[in-house]
Amino acid sequence: MSIPDTANDFRGRLAAGSELSGSQKLMILVLSMTLYGVGDLVCQIIPELEAGPFQIGVSYFAFIAVVLAALLNPFWVALGAPLGELVFADMLLGDFGGFGELEGFLQTALAIFVAGTLVRNPRSLKQLAVAPVVMVLIDKLTGAAVDILKVVVGIDPETLEDADGLFSALLFIEGSDIVITVILSGILFGALPAMWLAPRLYGKIEPIMGLRPRDPQNPPTMRGPWGVNIWVVGALVFLVAGAITMFAQWEEFVGREGIGTFGAFEPDYIDQFGDFYLWIAILIAAAVGFGAFIVIKALRSRSATTVERRSSDRA
Repeated sequence: MSIPDTANDFRGRLAAGSELSGSQKLMILVLSMTLYGVGDLVCQIIPELEAGPFQIGVSYFAFIAVVLAALLNPFWVALGAPLGELVFADMLLGDFGGFGELEGFLQTALAIFVAGTLVRNPRSLKQLAVAPVVMVLIDKLTGAAVDILKVVVGIDPETLEDADGLFSALLFIEGSDIVITVILSGILFGALPAMWLAPRLYGKIEPIMGLRPRDPQNPPTMRGPWGVNIWVVGALVFLVAGAITMFAQWEEFVGREGIGTFGAFEPDYIDQFGDFYLWIAILIAAAVGFGAFIVIKALRSRSATTVERRSSDRA
C-alpha cells in the first residue's frame, strides 16, 4: 500500500470512529443550523388555525433534526439545530429575546440528542417513527413543567385554595398543546417525512463530509459531555431552564430589565416590512448557511490534498 493510500485509510478510520475532525464538526453544525433555521422560517409562513383558546399550527419540522441526528453525529446536530433557530430565524426576523432564549435552546438540544441516539439503524422505520415523537415529548414536557413551576412559584400561598381553577386550566392548556404538537410536528411533520427521507439519504450525505454511514452494531450512546449519563444532563438542563425562567419572571415582577433580556434584539422586521420579509429571510439564511458549508468543505478538501502531496513528496 502506498503512503497516500495509507493516509487515506487512516483518515477513513478516524472519520468512522467517534472522533471527528474540527472541520467535520463544523460542517455538521453549519448544515444543521441552516436546514433547521430555514425550516423554522418556513413554519412561520404556514397559517395557524384558532379554535377557542387554542392555536393550531406547526411548531417546527421535527423530521429535519431527526434525520440529521440519525445520519450524522447527534451531539453536533443537537447543538447546531437550535442555534440555527436562534440565528437564522429569531435574530434574522428581529425577534431575539436575549439570554432568556437559552431555556428553549437547552430543551431543544436535549430533545434532538435523545431522538438521534434512539435511531440505531437509519433504515429502521420503527425507530424513525418513534424518534420524532420522543423529541417533541421531551421538548414540550420540559417546557410545560417549567411553565407550571413558574405559575406555582408566582402564586401567593394564602390564595392557594383559590388557585385550583387556575391549575386545572393550565394543565388542560399545556396538555392540549402537547397533544397538538405531537400530532402535527411529531407525526405529520416528523415521523412520516423521516421514515421516507432517512433510508434514502443513508450512505449519501455522510461521504460528502468524509464520514462513514452509521453502523447499527456500533451506534452513538446516550452519553453527554465527558461521558455523563444523558438523564443526568437532562436533569441539569431542566434545573438551568427553570432557574433562567424564574429569574426572568422575577425581573419582570419587580419591573426591571436585567440579565433575562441581556442581548435582546427585537426590531421586529416583519412588522416593519410585512410578511414578504419572511421570504427574504429564508433566502438570506439559505445563502449564508450553504455558502459557509461549501467554504468549509473546500478548505477541508484543500487540507487533505496538501497532506497527500506532502506524503507523496516524502515517498
